[in-house]
Amino acid sequence: MGVNLYRIYTVVHRPKVERIEFNVLYCVQFVGIAAMGGIVALAHDLSQQITPWVAMNVGLAVPALLRAGAEEQQKRRANARKSDRGQA
Repeated sequence: MGVNLYRIYTVVHRPKVERIEFNVLYCVQFVGIAAMGGIVALAHDLSQQITPWVAMNVGLAVPALLRAGAEEQQKRRANARKSDRGQA
């Protein structure tokens, strides 16, 4: 949750032109990502006992994994569009 609060802090301190419009969906994703991190850490703990330190690291890794997965998907879509244009 602290990472998400820091992300909100950085967005608020950007110039108004660069700011993202805040809406309900934008705010809900902050809570959702934190909950997903907790769920992944809990699932990992239930499968094998882990220390609180490892649970924290697993929970903090979830936003980075989601972002990396989303960026990879965007790259694949962009490459697919380029190849479609080349064939047309």
